[in-house]
Amino acid sequence: MADFSAINRPNFLNPDGSMSLKEYQRKERALEETCKQFEGQMFAKLWKDMLKSARNIGGEEKKREYGALEDTVVEMVSEHLSESGGVGVWKVLYDSLHKQIPQPVEYKGTDSAAS
Repeated sequence: MADFSAINRPNFLNPDGSMSLKEYQRKERALEETCKQFEGQMFAKLWKDMLKSARNIGGEEKKREYGALEDTVVEMVSEHLSESGGVGVWKVLYDSLHKQIPQPVEYKGTDSAAS
């Protein structure tokens, strides 16, 4: 009789039920990208708030004719900074969360630090 057990098993699991190496590496890349995006969003918010505070020093904030464009530029610069290495916040976050990804059997005993 045919073995149909693989039909119900997700393709990212090994036959023994553990996570496959390919899935583990995919999770590492996804975590790194998410941490970098978080850092970019965090700095965009920080810089927007700092610019708003700087405009308020002289009194009330005036109408910003190109406000949406300014915000977009800040977001783009923050994203670029984060993608090009950032200031390291993403790496600290990544290192603390990376420990929670269960390592596949093939990976145990090796240094799995992603760059």
